[in-house]
Amino acid sequence: MERSLYIGLDIGTTAIKLLCLAHDGTIVFSDSLTHDLLTSKEGFAEENPEEWEQHTYSLFKALIASLSSEDLASIKAIGVTGMVPTLIPLDADYRPMGYSIQQQDNRAITEVEEMQRDFDSDWMFETTGSMINSQHIGPKLLWLKKHKPDLFSHMSHILGSYDYIRYLLCGMAAIERNWALESGMWNLREEAWINDVLSYCSIDVSYLSEVRKSQDVVGTTTKEFCAKTGFPSGVKVVAGSADHIASAFSTGARSNGDLVLKLGGAGDILFSVDHLVTDKRLFIDYQCDGSDHYVLNGCTATSGSLLKWFKQEASLPEFEDMDVQALHIGPLSDGVIVLPYFMGEKTPLFDAHAKGVIYGLSLSHTRVHIYRAILEAVAYSFRHHIEVFAEQGLEVKRVYITNGGSKSKLWRSILADVIGYDVAYIPNHPGSCLGGAIIAGIAVGGMDQSIIDTMLVHALHIPHNRKYHLQYNEGYRRYRQLYEQLKGMMRAE
Repeated sequence: MERSLYIGLDIGTTAIKLLCLAHDGTIVFSDSLTHDLLTSKEGFAEENPEEWEQHTYSLFKALIASLSSEDLASIKAIGVTGMVPTLIPLDADYRPMGYSIQQQDNRAITEVEEMQRDFDSDWMFETTGSMINSQHIGPKLLWLKKHKPDLFSHMSHILGSYDYIRYLLCGMAAIERNWALESGMWNLREEAWINDVLSYCSIDVSYLSEVRKSQDVVGTTTKEFCAKTGFPSGVKVVAGSADHIASAFSTGARSNGDLVLKLGGAGDILFSVDHLVTDKRLFIDYQCDGSDHYVLNGCTATSGSLLKWFKQEASLPEFEDMDVQALHIGPLSDGVIVLPYFMGEKTPLFDAHAKGVIYGLSLSHTRVHIYRAILEAVAYSFRHHIEVFAEQGLEVKRVYITNGGSKSKLWRSILADVIGYDVAYIPNHPGSCLGGAIIAGIAVGGMDQSIIDTMLVHALHIPHNRKYHLQYNEGYRRYRQLYEQLKGMMRAE
């Protein structure tokens, strides 16, 4: 059988990753380049799309340098994934007019409150599948209109992270439907833009490109892109998906009851359902496998990003060394509790005013206690989400753990013990870019979903410890209680 290759390109919060996958599941090439998340002002989370662009070109050049001419000719399709819903304001020529506004950006608190006042909350929830919140695109557009009127008046288009990079590859602007759904401007049931919301935000539907499904072929690589990289022209470019959906899909979590814990810069939790389920405390996304299934999901705003911040500010050694030290501290971190709301909190609280808290310190504690308490805090947040799923009558059947933070053996064990489920860990799982490559392969008929199963044979089983789980029940109770006691003070600031 002739060898065929598929590329996954992921526009992540802290890095752009490119992966080349053969039709038999062999990873032929993988590389990444890091970029900065800009948080110079409180509540702001921005990135430079031009940096993404240059890193994309560099990664494709590195890919080309590593492949033979035969392999280069065997590339059949590219799938692009990325963080969602990022907002990139673009001019008439689809060039960025400034930094992107990231999904975790909290600057538009006032605008969120204005929209909550002016739109019926029940109607918005029934229409969009989510409550008005700071992640939505509408409040961010209102903020731009107020605070950057010149930019807003000259803006002609808006795209998300992976939609913009896909445009650079194929020259065709399109919006993958998970960006549309998470924007808060998309009618979930009618699958159309909500004109009342667009009008309220002072944008025309012409600002928004055609909405495409994950496995739709949007276009082919252009001569312009190929001139900059040396990549062959005419390669099919597929719509792709939101990074968390693609990552979950590539772990094999596609059956009803499958749960994925994704430890990236943020902490995503994704629950596969075979029917539409909505909850005001959660998000809903489309599955990327071509079915009519959905992914009920949530996100704690800081996960790996909180660890990275603490490592920098506390001058910690490498995470592997911290894990070794933290093993000598038992569950509950000797009374230290962290509320991981260092950029507000998304689900299930939807509280942009929430603040990060390190509670319970005494002179007997060390930075290692705080480190372990951060690991436990993210696990507590995931448990909070699982309780919401249970309230919807949803039963967890299998749990997978993925992304960078899952490399920590200690964190994997803490997660299993806190949530009270055994978990499956796939060593060296590439994450979203693997999902993008698989989506591309399926879209052009070069592979099917069974390829995922062949890649899961090396998954590790992590059993939960019932004794520790019972201890963590008390820690979780105190974690929930601490937020309830402090949230009034957080809002008063």
